[in-house]
Amino acid sequence: MNHAPGPTLAVEQELVIRSIDRETQALLASVLGGFLEIDLQFAPVLDGFTGGHVITHLSREADRMADALLEATGLPVPPLDGERQWEVDPGGLRPAAVLIEDFVESSSRLKAAMAGVHDWSSLAHGVREVPARRLIQLVVHHADLQRSWESVSHEEAAVAVSRLSSVFAAEMSDLLFVVRPDQPLISSAREDGRTVLTGDARALLAWASGRLAQISSGSAADLPPRDRRVWF
Repeated sequence: MNHAPGPTLAVEQELVIRSIDRETQALLASVLGGFLEIDLQFAPVLDGFTGGHVITHLSREADRMADALLEATGLPVPPLDGERQWEVDPGGLRPAAVLIEDFVESSSRLKAAMAGVHDWSSLAHGVREVPARRLIQLVVHHADLQRSWESVSHEEAAVAVSRLSSVFAAEMSDLLFVVRPDQPLISSAREDGRTVLTGDARALLAWASGRLAQISSGSAADLPPRDRRVWF
């Protein structure tokens, strides 16, 4: 998706931010309703990492993104909160209530920082893509926390897929994603030197993150291989 300066970019960002709000609340509801303390602290969900590690990763990313936006817009960046802002390895072992409080606080910080941006087009590319990157993080890691890909909103998945090549330009610049809700199986073809991937947005995002095995619809046999990326 091209990002022209002015109102068009502002509208696009608002769509992404609304999707972030919905995905944040959905993940929080899943954690509150589907995980016991022992699940978060001891049950591996992602390459040996627990749900607590995944939630801590999302919390620290939200804090880092909030700080980047504050710095880019000339606002003061608060000092590190040593009591709350634990890194992934030790932080994943904290009690569930502490993990959830951390996630809520960091998500609120990021929401406020995004609301404080008055001109997205004035920001550097990496900072401008903070909302899209956050949405991708939330959808992908919510799947790691055992939400089925089939239950992901088509709208949220499509918005995330539309920004993949921009957020991860270094590794996906030769890919073109074409969303077809009526095509559950992903197909691929070569066009103008790029690989064109066509299919359901949820399957496309699962493939891009190396998690296609988690989705029941599968893919066509000619799909290029994709290693799983642990953290987004």
